[in-house]
Amino acid sequence: MKTLAFAVTILAVAGAAGASDTFLPNADIATAAIGSHPLVSAAEARLSVAAAEARGRRAGNHDFLVSGSYTRRDIKGEGSYGEWDGSISRAIRLPGKASADRKIGALGIEVAENARDDARHQVALLLKDYWFEWLGASIRADIEQLAVEAYRRELEMAERRHSLKEAALIDVEGARSALAAAEAALLKSNARKLEAERVLSTVFPDLTVPHRAPDVPAPSVAEYSAQEWRDLILMRSHELRMAEKEAEQQLALARRVRLDKVGDPSVGVRVFSERGGEDTGVGLIFSMPFGPARRNANSDAQRARALAAEAEARHVRRVIEEVADRDITRAETGLNVWQQTMAAMTASEQVVVRVRRAVELGERDMVELTRALAQHYDIQREEASARIAAQDALTQLRIDSHEIWVATHHDHQD
Repeated sequence: MKTLAFAVTILAVAGAAGASDTFLPNADIATAAIGSHPLVSAAEARLSVAAAEARGRRAGNHDFLVSGSYTRRDIKGEGSYGEWDGSISRAIRLPGKASADRKIGALGIEVAENARDDARHQVALLLKDYWFEWLGASIRADIEQLAVEAYRRELEMAERRHSLKEAALIDVEGARSALAAAEAALLKSNARKLEAERVLSTVFPDLTVPHRAPDVPAPSVAEYSAQEWRDLILMRSHELRMAEKEAEQQLALARRVRLDKVGDPSVGVRVFSERGGEDTGVGLIFSMPFGPARRNANSDAQRARALAAEAEARHVRRVIEEVADRDITRAETGLNVWQQTMAAMTASEQVVVRVRRAVELGERDMVELTRALAQHYDIQREEASARIAAQDALTQLRIDSHEIWVATHHDHQD
C-alpha cells in the first residue's frame, strides 16, 4: 500500500509551463507546427463543409418551382389562337421541421469542431512520438560518445602501463577491442539520430530541429492526483465529445425523418390565357405527396443509425477511460523504473571510480576496469532510456489531458 500511495503521489509532471518543459519544443512553435499539419488542414476544411451544410439546412431543401407552356391552337371555322399558362409553387416545411433542421446543422458544426480539435490532438501525439524518438537517439549518441572517450583513455593507460611492464598485452588488446566496439556503437547511434532528425523534419517541416538536443531533466512532482488526471482526460476528450455530439445528431436526424412521414405540401399560383386572350384566369395550386412505405423505411433506418451512434459513443467513452488509466499507469511505472535505474547508475559510478583507483595502485587488472566500464555504460543507457520513457509518458499524459500543445479545448460535463 505504501508503494501504491507513493506511486500516485509522485506522478510527475510540472505545471502548464516551467523549466521542466525546456526539453520540449516551444509551445507556440509546437502549436503552429501542429496547426499546419495536413490532417488538421483537412479537418478545418471539413468544418467548413459542416458550416455550409448547416446553412443549407437552415434554408431548407425546397426551392421555388416555376413552370409554363405556350401552344398554338387551330380551330376550324374560328381560326388560330395563341394560348399560354404559367405557375410558381413551392413546398412548405410543416411546423417543427425547420427548427429540427437548424438543430441538426448546429450539431454537425459541433461534431466537425471536435473532429478538428481531435485531429490536433492526434497530431500532437505524433509530434511527441517523433520528438522523443529524436531525443532518445540523441542521448544515446551522447552516451556512446562518452563511452568512446572513456575507452580511448583506458587504451592509452593500458598501452602506457604495458610499456612500463605493469600490464599484460591482453589488457591492451582488451581495451582496444572495447574501444572498437564503442566506436561501432557510436556510428550506429549517430545514424539513428540522423534518421530520427530527418523524419521529424519531414513530417513537421515548419518545426526547426535544434542542432543539439536539449537536456532531458529528471521528472518533477505533479500538481494533479491520479483521479484528477483521469477526470481531465475524460472531460477534455474531443474524441469522446465528437462521438457524443454525433450520437445527438443522429438522434435529431431520426426525429427529423419521423416528421417526414407526413410530406410537405406544395402551394402556388397559376395564371393562364386561352383563345388568344379571350379566356384568362388565375388560380391556386396545391399538392401533397403521400405513400408511407418508403418514408417508414427511411425512419426505421435512421432510428437504427441513432442507436448505433449511441452504442459507438459508449464504446468511445470506454476507450478514453482505458487511455486515461493506461497513461497514468505508464507515468507511475516510468517514474519508478527511472528512480531505480538512477540509483543503479549512482552506485555504478562509485564502482568505476574505485576500480580505476585500484588499477592505478596495481591492485586490480585492466580487464576488471574494462568490465566495470562496460557495465556502467549499460546502466547509463538504461537510465537514459528510463528517463526518456518517463518523460514521454508524462508528456502523453499532459497532451491527452490537453494541458499542453492542444490550445482549443472546452471543459464540459456529460
